[in-house]
Amino acid sequence: MSRKVVYQDKRLTMVTGIDHMLGKFIQLYDNEVETSEGEGLVLDWSQGFKFERNFTGIPTNGTTAEKICDEYIKTNQKI
Repeated sequence: MSRKVVYQDKRLTMVTGIDHMLGKFIQLYDNEVETSEGEGLVLDWSQGFKFERNFTGIPTNGTTAEKICDEYIKTNQKI
């Protein structure tokens, strides 16, 4: 599995990569959001399972995970 941080600031981290089982994946973490796992994972998408989690508040219909992440980052980034 490859994993690459494509965006990171004091609040947000976006990770992409390729998993041999799931194909391409995208994960977006927000350290100001409480999740049951305590990781702040607000978006989890993969080619295999599509959207498994989307706590961004941005609808998934008709858009891509990349666009949702871009919009969430633009709205919530801290430099």
